[in-house]
Amino acid sequence: MWDAAKAIQFGATVRAHRTSRGLSQESLAYQAGITKNQLQLIESGRASGRRDETGPSNPRMATLVGLAEVLGISVAQLVADAHL
Repeated sequence: MWDAAKAIQFGATVRAHRTSRGLSQESLAYQAGITKNQLQLIESGRASGRRDETGPSNPRMATLVGLAEVLGISVAQLVADAHL
């Protein structure tokens, strides 16, 4: 089951791939077709920027595909790298 720990783990993996490629959050988000705020939430594992909300991020498949394409890997590899 998807939970906060897995969302944080996935977000850290996205951040690691992004930084290893020298991409800023703004650049990756733009190229992937999402907002910088969405990427920030994914990388932090949070579903909302509100401090009182504790739900895990849960990106759509289209978002995952966009991120993976920009990062030059498959969605399967992105998930595998996160050990999910």
